[in-house]
Amino acid sequence: MWQVPWCLVWSLQVWSHINMPNVSFDKPPRVSKAWIALRRFDRNDDRVVALREVSIPPAAEVTVIVQIITSTFGLNSPDAILKIRNHRGCLIPLNSLIPANSKHMPYVLEVAKIFQHVRPKPRTIPMTVINKSMKTRLQTVDKRIQRLEELLPQIKLRCTEKLSQEIECLNQKLSFLHKRMQVADSRSWKGVLARAPLW
Repeated sequence: MWQVPWCLVWSLQVWSHINMPNVSFDKPPRVSKAWIALRRFDRNDDRVVALREVSIPPAAEVTVIVQIITSTFGLNSPDAILKIRNHRGCLIPLNSLIPANSKHMPYVLEVAKIFQHVRPKPRTIPMTVINKSMKTRLQTVDKRIQRLEELLPQIKLRCTEKLSQEIECLNQKLSFLHKRMQVADSRSWKGVLARAPLW
């Protein structure tokens, strides 16, 4: 049985790749549908109060996704903080790359107030220590201001003396330059050499 040489087969494959037009079979991106459960921590309620399926368009901005989610759940709190978690309880970014999930394992959307979960620690430094420290700082600043007021006349006097010295130095330089210009104006060219050359 006659067999086609492998070099001929390779040549035909290369030729077909070169002459074949670039045809793209990519499908348009689909809209991601995610199931999201809602918890309203801003109302001091940690229960799941709603479960909705949200359609997330591909390559959508974060602001658009937030508007879609708020309109789906009817959230009217512009100052609320939105946090979304996966089924393991980990925070995930709220963007268009959220993968689709099932109704039995939904994402959890937490709505909270600003600084709601911040627990301030009790003050460890007594107020008496703080007042003493502030009083010491104020006294130091007051002393520095008084010292500056005492030295202000001397500072003005030194500034005037320095200015007078600089003006005197400038006058000397101008006088020297004036004398040099007068000497240069007194010279004149006679047109002949004063002594005959030796040749």
